[in-house]
Amino acid sequence: MLQDGPLQGRASGMLMDSWECNTQTWTDTMEKDFRDAAGYDLTVRIPALIGYVLDSQEETSRFLIDWRRTVNWLYCENFFKRMTDLAHEKSMEVQYETAGSDVVTMDQMEYHKYADVAMCEFWQPFRDGDVGDLDSKPIEPTESAAHLYGKPRVDAESFTSFTLTWDEHWQMLKEVANFNMAAGVTHNVFHTYTHNPQIGFLPPGTSFGDRVGTPFLRGQTWWKYMNHFTTYLARTSYLLERGRPVQDVLWYLGDEVGHKPSQYTGSGKRQSGDIRFPDGFKYDYCNPDALLNRISVKDGKLVTPEGIEYEVLWIPENERMLPGTIEKIKELVNDGAKVIAKAPVAPATLNEGETARFDKAVESLWGGVPEGKITKIGKGKLAVGIGLADALKAFGLKPHIQDGGAEIIWSEREVDGAKWYYIAAPVGEAFNGVIRLEGKGKAEWWDPVSGTVKSLKAKGWGRMKKVHLDLAQAESGFVVFRSGASSPTTKEKAFPGKPDHGQIAVEGWTVQFPDGWGAPTEPLAINELKPWKDLPLGDEGKAFSGTATYEASFTIDKTQIGKDLVLDLGNVDFIADVMVNGKSAGVLWTEPYSLNIKDFIQEGENTLTVAVTGTWYNRLAYDASLPEAQRKTWTIAGPKAGIPLRDSGLIGPVFLNY
Repeated sequence: MLQDGPLQGRASGMLMDSWECNTQTWTDTMEKDFRDAAGYDLTVRIPALIGYVLDSQEETSRFLIDWRRTVNWLYCENFFKRMTDLAHEKSMEVQYETAGSDVVTMDQMEYHKYADVAMCEFWQPFRDGDVGDLDSKPIEPTESAAHLYGKPRVDAESFTSFTLTWDEHWQMLKEVANFNMAAGVTHNVFHTYTHNPQIGFLPPGTSFGDRVGTPFLRGQTWWKYMNHFTTYLARTSYLLERGRPVQDVLWYLGDEVGHKPSQYTGSGKRQSGDIRFPDGFKYDYCNPDALLNRISVKDGKLVTPEGIEYEVLWIPENERMLPGTIEKIKELVNDGAKVIAKAPVAPATLNEGETARFDKAVESLWGGVPEGKITKIGKGKLAVGIGLADALKAFGLKPHIQDGGAEIIWSEREVDGAKWYYIAAPVGEAFNGVIRLEGKGKAEWWDPVSGTVKSLKAKGWGRMKKVHLDLAQAESGFVVFRSGASSPTTKEKAFPGKPDHGQIAVEGWTVQFPDGWGAPTEPLAINELKPWKDLPLGDEGKAFSGTATYEASFTIDKTQIGKDLVLDLGNVDFIADVMVNGKSAGVLWTEPYSLNIKDFIQEGENTLTVAVTGTWYNRLAYDASLPEAQRKTWTIAGPKAGIPLRDSGLIGPVFLNY
């Protein structure tokens, strides 16, 4: 608990948001600090800080590396460490969001070692060439820092946006979350929840700002169902924070404080610049501080003090390097590590003593080592002039996921006796196919939306098992292998095939709208399911936003009782609360909009009730064309007057599959 001061008993932690200010690069003691860190005088080289080349381009570049390293050290020790020390004195935990190599020119990972929880951010929708794209806000550096510095949780400012529409659908948000959680996020911090403390206000209420943020607030049409979305995130987060991450490659970023490697996203693939990372493997970035102070070798693998293992150390960009780094790499190789790296050509410093030491360090590790081959050194191996994919193959390493695994989004974790893969459909697509996964024991599908565990047929006797996945767009879950596991409580297959017998079309619907929003107050009989905007509801009724209740009946004979009967709602926009014969059968908010209702049916006539909730978009668009005094909604920013209405409601068609 906090011991004193105005925060006593009121706060248990401090979150420092992303760095959104200018960069400070000078202090009163900078000249002394630089001399202490770099070992030579700064004063005569100050013109290089404003663009002048001094002596030569190479010497200027090496001076600037020393300069950036000094600035990084001062930021880490005098700002981030100091803030953590002050917070811990008050028994507060600290989270640091993105700063390094974002706005500030510094190590993109090291400052996270002083955080209790490492934090990054991701945006919605997916975007390229803007502040929210993957190059601007990558997950990998923060995930890697968490792994290397022993932080089990990776927070993210989640669903940040500059495109507030009031038509944000959970399936779209889920797809964005799927990708970023597979990339390393384990805990979501919403951007934004807006408090709206007043009562009696027009809905939906105050958003964060003008088209900024995702409006998680109690005035939303769907707020009463919010626990379904957060439960999905919580179940996923729980499994992503258990066990150990399985990462094959430790990707050393080098001794030059530079930019983040270029990121690439698309159907779950990763790429950095012209470097194509091999399918079926995973990596963590590594920075100088972690390499020197937290990496050792055990049984031929690189390991952290917490037990995370890496098969190889890969150094793709290695023009300049410090002699101390080279000596550390030699130590790792001698102890049994597998390293892929060419020799550097120059020291990453202008310090004369370090420069003299550099040539000796290079010769001791790379001297006499031929290019295009793997050379045994001590207990380990050094690959020079060999691409990553070829080197992994030469080292005898095999991918953890194959076949369709090149398309899906995935990550992997394990504990003794169990291994699980978090798997999601490719962005913007469904996936139906066979993939091969490395695993032992019984295979199960753990569904974080429904909370169910179902058996998954896995074929194969060797290291790899074939499994069939049938994923709708944005669908995700866990393939779990457990040695000696008992069968799931349900014997249903995770991905059942098509109906064996046939379908029953559910027709003859009525729909009931609530009072006060311009739609008919009596149940409306409809011959064909259509979006609300296309029903005969009048101009105001067509713009309805909220929850409308549909009802229809169907007949079941006694031969169907006790057998699978899958309700398929077809097209829904976007939440469906399903009841069968007055009993709750489930809430659906993402594809597939289907569920097994066999436990709720009875012989003869059955009643199906579906309460469908849409977004505020259409009503806000309608109200934008009205004088303010006639509007029934209010918020800071919303759709403009005259904009077309969008589809909402139960659109179907609806079938019963048996």
